Amino acid sequence: MLKAKLQAPIVNHRIISREQLQRKFRRVLECHLTLVTAPAGSGKTTAVLEWLGKCDLTWAWLSLDGGDNQPVTFWRYVCAALDKIVGGIAKDTEYVWASSEMVKAHIHLNILIDRLAEAPTDFLLVLDDLHEISEPSILKGLSYLMDYLPAKMHLILISRREPELDLARQRIKWQAQRLGEQDLRFQEEEISRFYQARGYTLPEEELKKVESYTEGWAAAMVAVAMSMENAGGGNALAALPQSSRDIEEYLHDEVLNTWMPERRAFALKTCLLDTLSPALCEAVTGEVSSAGLLKEISEGSGFLNALAGQDQTYQYHHLFKSFLHKLLRETAPYEIPRLHRRAGCWFQAQGRMPEAIEHFLNGGFYGEAFELMEHQSDDIIDKNDFGRLLSWIERLPEGYRRNSFKIAVIYVLYYAENGRFDLSRQWLNRMKAIQADRQAVSSPEWSGYSRTLCTMVEANLLVREGSSEFLTLILAAAETDGGRHYKMPEYHDFNAGDIYFYRSPINRIVGLFREAPGQYARMIESYRAMISKNPGYAPLACGEYLYESNRLEEALPFLLKAMEEGQEADCPGALVPAMVDIARVKRAEGDISGALSVLEKCAKLLPDNRKSHWIYLLQAYRCRLLMDIGDTEKVREWVLASKLDLFTELSRFKEYELIVYVRALIFLNRTQDARLLLHRLLTFTGDNGRSHSRVEVLNLLALLDFRNHHTLSSFRYMDESFAIGLKEGYVRSYLDELSPMAQILRAYLKSRRKPAEEQFLTEGRAWASSLLKQMPGSLLPTLEACDQVAGRKAGKIWEQLTVQERKVLELMANAATNQQISDTLGIGLRTVKTHTGNIYGKLGLKNRSQCLKLVRELGLL
Repeated sequence: MLKAKLQAPIVNHRIISREQLQRKFRRVLECHLTLVTAPAGSGKTTAVLEWLGKCDLTWAWLSLDGGDNQPVTFWRYVCAALDKIVGGIAKDTEYVWASSEMVKAHIHLNILIDRLAEAPTDFLLVLDDLHEISEPSILKGLSYLMDYLPAKMHLILISRREPELDLARQRIKWQAQRLGEQDLRFQEEEISRFYQARGYTLPEEELKKVESYTEGWAAAMVAVAMSMENAGGGNALAALPQSSRDIEEYLHDEVLNTWMPERRAFALKTCLLDTLSPALCEAVTGEVSSAGLLKEISEGSGFLNALAGQDQTYQYHHLFKSFLHKLLRETAPYEIPRLHRRAGCWFQAQGRMPEAIEHFLNGGFYGEAFELMEHQSDDIIDKNDFGRLLSWIERLPEGYRRNSFKIAVIYVLYYAENGRFDLSRQWLNRMKAIQADRQAVSSPEWSGYSRTLCTMVEANLLVREGSSEFLTLILAAAETDGGRHYKMPEYHDFNAGDIYFYRSPINRIVGLFREAPGQYARMIESYRAMISKNPGYAPLACGEYLYESNRLEEALPFLLKAMEEGQEADCPGALVPAMVDIARVKRAEGDISGALSVLEKCAKLLPDNRKSHWIYLLQAYRCRLLMDIGDTEKVREWVLASKLDLFTELSRFKEYELIVYVRALIFLNRTQDARLLLHRLLTFTGDNGRSHSRVEVLNLLALLDFRNHHTLSSFRYMDESFAIGLKEGYVRSYLDELSPMAQILRAYLKSRRKPAEEQFLTEGRAWASSLLKQMPGSLLPTLEACDQVAGRKAGKIWEQLTVQERKVLELMANAATNQQISDTLGIGLRTVKTHTGNIYGKLGLKNRSQCLKLVRELGLL
């Protein structure tokens, strides 16, 4: 990473204090967000830096450029900047970049927000040049960050234009302020002090002329000052044009043309560089006096700024850099490739490959760029930085892209990662063709390497497609030369964020274990022969299948083995599901306390893995257990801390938390909100083939409708759920819903529906009957007893009410207002209130919501 991007420019020693502007900056601490938006050269960065120098707060800085317009690159830099505030954030989030799904689900932001909440005092994050960022997913992530910003964090965004962020919530809370072009314009008195700081006291007439020309625009004022210095005084004011729109012409005629040839040539040759140091400038220009020239230009103008914390490192102001670059293209275009080549060679020698590649590509030296890209690709793929890699590849001529084995590998992985399996397979075929063509003329080492890569890349695609063919591929690989060409120093963590194995990308191997245990054992043996550590997936698949089949005692040894292997291999993708399954076994046995203890132990085993999103999943399952014991306060705490809402973007990494969130909404009687989110989840699980999750969503919809006496729609959801459950052999997915599911199963068995549905209903009823028989023996009598008690209580209450009170209660249950009850029954409002008061008194309640809850629970109506 470029450390220079994390360093703020040094404020020019000639800066003047602008009290009126600084008063507005003092409001930063009253806001979570401050937007500073104005055109280039308006003094945005300088104004912010002046305030930072006086505010006595800890702050982090990030200067953005066009290369940061990729989600992984952008957020890696943000996390690196915030490491200054809370140490370890960059390391804690590093693993997230390996998965675009995790980035999309804002896993890194949840970690970042939680860690920043530990900050002891208020602090600031400044993002400079935010106009360079246009990628919608980055802007959506920034909006998410602002929604859940820690109380002590304040954001300052510097941009040439209004960023496309969702600021509605910040505006409503009065936590956002804006400083625009008008705020940044220098007033007449400030213009006078600006030139006094540079040794020029301007008469009234000349001051008016400068004000008219510059219009209070900082860049134009600096240009005039540079011109005055070069001309030896105020004579330069006579050459001022009438409008600041002629700034480029003025810079050319009155500034650059007055410089000594050596300084002018140096500036033009170095304008292609993002950061300037004496060694780099010397390599590019051939000038041994580079250090002196940098210092001279920096001290004599406001267009070359030194970077804080970086010895003898500078940056041109964007406006001046653009001007120089345009002039270079017009006057010496033949120089540009040569300058880029020199810069690329220097960066390559320093081991700074991304900058080297950029310069080689910009200079048209594709061979050099291509060679570096191939060497860099493995590391960039590991970091999931496909955006940067593909932006380089697309700038190569067609011949390089079509004939490179490595580039074919990159495209196969990229399209597989993004669910474009058709394109991924096209590039897979291209990769195999290139490998076959080069096989005869390649070294044994390359042949073994390329064969291994082909196999593993294809296996990755097959796993993502959900195809069982990857098992055959692994068997074949293991049997080729005893598997020696396919030895891997590390296992592949197949499960990046699913709390149940049934929902992981390799859940299909459960079917192999169920249908052909011998072949399953052979496949596992082959795979384990190729890896150095056993990650725990093999016993986990067996254990979870047995758990789902309600064979709890048989499942436990496999789950314990998975836990042990997952812990030894530092594989949370197996460890967490194994321990959650053990907790589920304890819950099924009625041991909620034991289940909570297992989750606590699992959480203690995770910090060393530094994969914090697993903690969020454990907290979600813990919340489900808290609902079992009716701990309303802690359930509500989890809901508030979860960073979830009804419109959270759906993804595999958020799916389980959102399902628990639905359960919490139902638990807290927010049933309409729960229904809305359930329908979103139903569509998501259907579109993405998430069968196990879909059954849970369907069951919750059925239970919710049954609870609200919508029996027919409830049974339709159960029909759809049974169609999947019968096929997949799910049992615990129903039994784990406990007594509410027992009630709906019994009602389902008693239901009478159309003859046309009879064939499926026969299968469905048989399945419902089978599930009901597997309910814990102690549960069913309790249900019967509860029904009898509820029936007696309902009958007794109904007898206490008068005929008119019963009519009022029925209308209340249908959400009628007092006025509507009055109109319907033809009685006065005072009489309605008398009746409702009598009803509350007879039922021993205080208000309408308590009344309606009791009515629903007892089935009174």
